[in-house]
Amino acid sequence: MLLTKHEGVRFENTTIYVSGQAFVNCTFIGCTMILREAAYHLDQCTFERCNWHIDRVILWGDMNPIREIKGLVSMLEQALEQHNQQTGQQGQSGQQGQTGQPAANS
Repeated sequence: MLLTKHEGVRFENTTIYVSGQAFVNCTFIGCTMILREAAYHLDQCTFERCNWHIDRVILWGDMNPIREIKGLVSMLEQALEQHNQQTGQQGQSGQQGQTGQPAANS
């Protein structure tokens, strides 16, 4: 499948259909990112205040979509961590734990 390539583009306050696209060194600010079944590529992109809608079928026994989702979650965690460090918000209350419950305050 051929992907439509976007390189060095800044997207702001728009809806992005990630599937079928290749984004290299792009910046997304306040976007809604929609990810479906089709192939995609994200490389060296930055995300700020973006919401994600992920619609992905995971068939029993197929590890590929699980690895894909883990990679995506890791990328999102890094982006959020980077954003929090830049804005000085690291460690604020109200962050969600892995169970979906608010993290315990120390």
